[in-house]
Amino acid sequence: MRNAGIEHLYLKGDTPEYVSTGVRLATMHRVKGLEFPHVFVAGVNADTIPLGILDPADPEWPEHELRERCLLHVATSRARETLTVTSYGLPSPFLRNS
Repeated sequence: MRNAGIEHLYLKGDTPEYVSTGVRLATMHRVKGLEFPHVFVAGVNADTIPLGILDPADPEWPEHELRERCLLHVATSRARETLTVTSYGLPSPFLRNS
């Protein structure tokens, strides 16, 4: 973004989201409690979300899956006006229509 001349701020730790103008970059964990006019959630792929730290056969899988679904919900519900979610290759199973 810097090379393209796009003003941005990487929100990490306790960086206030209002200290400058431009695009805000953050993890899904970091945006909890914040709101933005436009949100772009990129790379919602099968090998990324849910995070593959557990095998679906693991007895703890249902709780892990719920936490991952909640995290994606938090990230996508930060948008006041528009939300764009992208994936490439195989999309996350969380993006499938029920």
